[in-house]
Amino acid sequence: MTVARRLARLGTELPDRIPVWLAALAVAGVLAAQSGIFRPWTVLPVAAALIALSWRAVPESPGGRHVGTGAGLALGAVALWWGLNLPYAAQYVVVNRDPGFLTLRALWMSEHGSALIGVGGAAEAAAAGGASAGTEAFWLHGGQLYAQGTTMVPGVLAVQGWLGGERAVLSGNLLIGAVGLLAFYALCRRWIGPLWALVPMLALGLCLPYLVFTRAGYTEPLSLAVLCGALAVLSAPWPPGAGGVLGRHVLAGALIGVVAGARIDGAVAVVGLAAGSLLTVLVPSERLPVRVRRRGAVLATAAAVALMAVGLIDVHHLSPEYARVHAPLVRQLLLGTGAAVSVSVLVQLAPERWWARARAALARRPRAVTAGVAGLGTSVALVLLSRPWWYEGRRSDGDQAYGVAVQILQQAAGLPLDPARTYDEQTLVWVSWYLGWGAVVLGLAGLVGVTVSAVRGRDARSGVVGAVLLVTGMFPVVVVNITPDQMWASRRLIAATYPALLFGAALVAARLARRPRRGTGVGRGLGRAVSALIVAVLVIAPVHGWRSTASVVELSGRADQAHAVCAALEEAGAERVVWVHSSPFRYLATLRVLCDVEVIEYVTPPTTEQLAAVASAWGEQPVAVASFDAADLPWNASPTSSVGGTLSTTIARSLVSPPTTADTTWSEVWWGLLDADGTVRPVG
Repeated sequence: MTVARRLARLGTELPDRIPVWLAALAVAGVLAAQSGIFRPWTVLPVAAALIALSWRAVPESPGGRHVGTGAGLALGAVALWWGLNLPYAAQYVVVNRDPGFLTLRALWMSEHGSALIGVGGAAEAAAAGGASAGTEAFWLHGGQLYAQGTTMVPGVLAVQGWLGGERAVLSGNLLIGAVGLLAFYALCRRWIGPLWALVPMLALGLCLPYLVFTRAGYTEPLSLAVLCGALAVLSAPWPPGAGGVLGRHVLAGALIGVVAGARIDGAVAVVGLAAGSLLTVLVPSERLPVRVRRRGAVLATAAAVALMAVGLIDVHHLSPEYARVHAPLVRQLLLGTGAAVSVSVLVQLAPERWWARARAALARRPRAVTAGVAGLGTSVALVLLSRPWWYEGRRSDGDQAYGVAVQILQQAAGLPLDPARTYDEQTLVWVSWYLGWGAVVLGLAGLVGVTVSAVRGRDARSGVVGAVLLVTGMFPVVVVNITPDQMWASRRLIAATYPALLFGAALVAARLARRPRRGTGVGRGLGRAVSALIVAVLVIAPVHGWRSTASVVELSGRADQAHAVCAALEEAGAERVVWVHSSPFRYLATLRVLCDVEVIEYVTPPTTEQLAAVASAWGEQPVAVASFDAADLPWNASPTSSVGGTLSTTIARSLVSPPTTADTTWSEVWWGLLDADGTVRPVG
């Protein structure tokens, strides 16, 4: 094979390979972070080794016409998508929801080679003055700050920081989102062809939640990328020979395990894999012996569990307080996942004669089995669609913080106050706001169709892919488990629900376009017209869902504000800071990471006695005291100026409709130097 042909072949395979490369980098980053040596010379060689080990397991690109054209168009469209979104990258350098602590952790890791943030002498000073050296989402233990969550996403963002500094970290999730689009394309082209697959990929990339959650450091785009990458591997035709089949199963299982390692609730994907693996003993295959498929299912499940364990160890080691707070949820997930995996493995290891009879019984009644599966799937879809008419989601744990947040949203919407409401029944309504009802209804129909085809066509691969999509995509639809404000609540659905529904809808459109070719001219024309209408709906509806909010830069100006504060502190020679919390954000982690100064924090304004104790504990070096509110500081003279004045925007919150406006907030930082008597002397 000539060099040109090899390069062309690699180009067609990139949509399948790049998600695997991303997963290898994420795993290498977690391992390096756990070892405490997060450096290029530890992360990159391990990632390269993992890529090399998985190289042959990645399936070849599908054959047929337009494969090269489709891959080229997909790569070009994704590159254009990345470039157009780059100016709108968020500036999450404050602890405000998940992107704040994930981004700050990534910035620290890129510069210091560790996921743990030392506080220096801040702990002693905080103890002397009744303050805290830790803050929201950054827990203090043993002189170190342990940030919330896993290190997978921060690790990948930090690697980009090695190449492009802070700006690359802030925009780094856009690159992960681009990989997610390619992975979704790779999955779809296995089912509907290289050109048709562009339609759902574009619809996903254009929908508002995907834009918002890729412009900031959320974990969902990484989960989507590796999940779709795994499903693309599972969707490829099985290669001849047991060795190739087993290697491919291990790769797919490992990718699904990365989903569980990136987020603690990603274990649902492992449950989906376990459920799908059960079909390997029930669905006969002329091409591949049952024993080989059963062995592959066990290996895939084992690989998924192993990578999930890496993620759990990561959380317990590098975010122990987060693990403790979420221990009840983790236990439930582990019990459910453990039960599903145990049942699946026991079934795979059971004697073949047990399942031969079951397969024979199913084969004798193909129409009844197909009708039963179709009826069950349709019933579930109708139940989910009709829930807003007859069901109200509620929670019973009495979470006070959750209830307060819900009541604020209800009050703003003019609704009766009910802190227990979860609005679980509205999840598909939320999806319709951003994808349109056509994608929701056709998507559910397509997913039911995949399941029916797996049973009727005796296709184990379709069954596994369908099971993973249904379990991971529909689980958050049933129980969303998040504060129900938009855009925030949609993040639960972006990793699996959105791609599952778009996949199903595109499948319906492609099959409608192709089936009438065997019919009359009128039927052929009608099928194509319906398909064209579906394509238009899938692509136009997401753009309509922007509602003037797609151009909002989340937390605009916050990085510039923080650097202005850092510059002022450096000019004054102040390497120690007392932060007094006031609206809008806690600022300890921001100052510690971006300014590399020691920081303590008061949640309420301190007394001069408390500040005097801090001054004594810290010694004679300059100590700065700062707040967003000048009235919080005990000045010994009138302050004359502030630093970092910023007008910042964020998408407005909404409960009963998609967001249509942006909230604008003005803030500035007032600061001075701490005198020995506990008063603050203005600077400038």
